Amino acid sequence: MEMKGWRLAEREWREWLEALARAGKRIIAPVKEDGLVLFRPVASAAEIALADYENSRWSAKEFLFPRTEPLFAYRFQGDEVSLEEARPDGTEQVLFGLRPCDAAGLRQLDHIFLGEEEDPLYAQRRKLTTVVSLACDKSQPECFCTAVGGSPGGMGGSDLQLISLGNEWLLRAVTQKGETLASAAASRWTPASDKDWGKAEEQRLAVEQGLERNPVPAEWAQLLERSFDHPVWEGIGRRCLSCGICAYVCPSCSCFDMNDEGNAWCGVRCRSWDSCTFAQFTRHASGHNPRPTQASRYRQRVLHKFAYFPLQHQERSMCVGCGRCLKLCPVGMDISRSVQRAVSAATSKEGVSEQS
Repeated sequence: MEMKGWRLAEREWREWLEALARAGKRIIAPVKEDGLVLFRPVASAAEIALADYENSRWSAKEFLFPRTEPLFAYRFQGDEVSLEEARPDGTEQVLFGLRPCDAAGLRQLDHIFLGEEEDPLYAQRRKLTTVVSLACDKSQPECFCTAVGGSPGGMGGSDLQLISLGNEWLLRAVTQKGETLASAAASRWTPASDKDWGKAEEQRLAVEQGLERNPVPAEWAQLLERSFDHPVWEGIGRRCLSCGICAYVCPSCSCFDMNDEGNAWCGVRCRSWDSCTFAQFTRHASGHNPRPTQASRYRQRVLHKFAYFPLQHQERSMCVGCGRCLKLCPVGMDISRSVQRAVSAATSKEGVSEQS
């Protein structure tokens, strides 16, 4: 599809969102709540907070993959059991203002939930969702999207992208779905010029120059897989507290658990977010745990993102470099440096010390 784009005033894109809301679409956007920037459904475009917006505390993935959701309800009727499957409410939604890293995280979730065995709840929500990302006009100390193949202006996972250029904004359609969403208002908008796109490109390059993390090459996936039995993981993983913060704020983590809640007559089976760093995540009913130590569980988290996933899906990594896990980890664990240490250990004849 030939990419289309427009130059807008802030008033214009806010009026566009208001019109979409009046047409029955659910608008989910960043708002300020108790001092945090969070994604919430908004009743009016006036609630959207983009001024000084760095990134939200956690990503918007919960609107496609909820923190907790019922899968089905069951009821006992004598010797029979009746089941009622859960279904999304069918409302079209617009995820507005996601940073490119978070939009890329949704693309990674697609690999998990829309793969060989499609998850029907996720698939239905994804079909009803249009993603409008917001290109970054500055970087934060924890950002490292370029190290994992991303960009402050990356369009992966986006249907439309909004770009702030001071007092003006650019909006470009990335997919046919995005172009369709913009079509009702696009006839009134000013087409963007080559000069406009040149400014956007200059801004993207300037932001990239502020990202100083070393890249994680695609070929490291096999090196990491070879590091599986290396003692370096004991040194890397022993600091992990197994708090799960990294998994819950991550845009691409997909681990979940299922539990039945009910009584002698009826109940519901629910799916809830989980984390591979939790001790009970792989614990068997017998009590055996194939990942008995915290180091082995942290190793699983790193290798899943940087070795197993890219080798299976021909991607750079599952990590999108948003940096939330670096920023919010209570003991300051840095997943990108963990990768570099493990690769160094796998390629060094002498190995590395556990405390290096």
